[in-house]
Amino acid sequence: MIGDDVARYLPTAATPEGSPCISTYEDHRMAMAFAPCAYRFPGLRIEDPAVVSKSYPGFWTDMEKFAQLR
Repeated sequence: MIGDDVARYLPTAATPEGSPCISTYEDHRMAMAFAPCAYRFPGLRIEDPAVVSKSYPGFWTDMEKFAQLR
């Protein structure tokens, strides 16, 4: 039985509706965690992408390189 605390698998055909914005709550980990989703779904926005500079200033540059490998 699947409870409320279990994440469900979403098929790759699923797309977010509208232009959702991920709140980072000033936490660099939130921006980094959702970065792959933002590349997969271009309408997805990350509220404060600069927050990653706290721990990984080159993060977005490296993510761009990774995205080009696809």
